Amino acid sequence: ADGSTLQLNTDTAVNVDLGAWLITLVRGEISLKVPGRAPLTIGGPYGRILVSESEVCVRLNETECRVSVVSGAVRIQPSQGPELTLKALQQISLQQSGAGPVRAFDALLPGWRDGVLTAQNQPLGDFLRELGRYRPGLLRWEPALETLRVTGSFQIDNTDRVLSLLAASLPVEVQMRTRYWVTLTPRKNSSVKNNA
Repeated sequence: ADGSTLQLNTDTAVNVDLGAWLITLVRGEISLKVPGRAPLTIGGPYGRILVSESEVCVRLNETECRVSVVSGAVRIQPSQGPELTLKALQQISLQQSGAGPVRAFDALLPGWRDGVLTAQNQPLGDFLRELGRYRPGLLRWEPALETLRVTGSFQIDNTDRVLSLLAASLPVEVQMRTRYWVTLTPRKNSSVKNNA
């Protein structure tokens, strides 16, 4: 009971072993804040992250584990390659082959912790895949829309409103067959062409 806090995003699974002071990320995304000096370890298929006196966000998908340090510094032990230290506002991707390059990280991006989904020139397809995590049912879009770009901050507690904002700012139409079956298509007379 050192005051550590663990937040889980949607579609996330972890195993917690308090005896070993270990959190194993099975899938999804977590935010972990550890105020104490004793390191709490986050384990996964691509390595280990040792967190003490720091706050970190970790996201695991099929091909990589992205580690983003919000505050403090963490030790990274990739499954392949040497150990390294990641400092505040830095991020790295861990893959089967080892660690990628250290990059700058915007601490506002893991806004899901505060109910916000933020995009910065993000492909619409990637944005919709992320938005789909926060709404029930099926969210689909035509392939022609995949590469349109989205920038903004959106409240994830009202995904219907987010879809309306996308329709107002991009050349897309939102077709709500039911609340649980939504499809985005190119707006008629737009320059976006459906190659299907």
